[in-house]
Amino acid sequence: MSAKDVLFKRPAKILGSVAAPAFESFNAMQATKRRHYDLLQILDAKRVNYGLEPTTREAALLAALLADHDAQVKRFTETSSALKAIDPDAHRALFQYVGMLEQAGDSVANITH
Repeated sequence: MSAKDVLFKRPAKILGSVAAPAFESFNAMQATKRRHYDLLQILDAKRVNYGLEPTTREAALLAALLADHDAQVKRFTETSSALKAIDPDAHRALFQYVGMLEQAGDSVANITH
């Protein structure tokens, strides 16, 4: 059985214990990225379709969403570094799982677009 044939499996034991803070911060980072990117797409569509630049309020919101995302990136970097220091195997398992999530997301995006 090849690696591609192995079922997608969430490492619950690892993610429910020592890796939980790093996985939670990864999820927060992904959520803040999505919020920032979604607003960016909306504002870009307004500019392209109607020639409208962002209002002061929209620009401030976009900046706040980016700052929130930057903070979550920093948090994920810190929690994953701490995980690597205390449990390199859990760190490796976390990043293998994150890689599978990213590949699954790419596959879904290709199907839906």
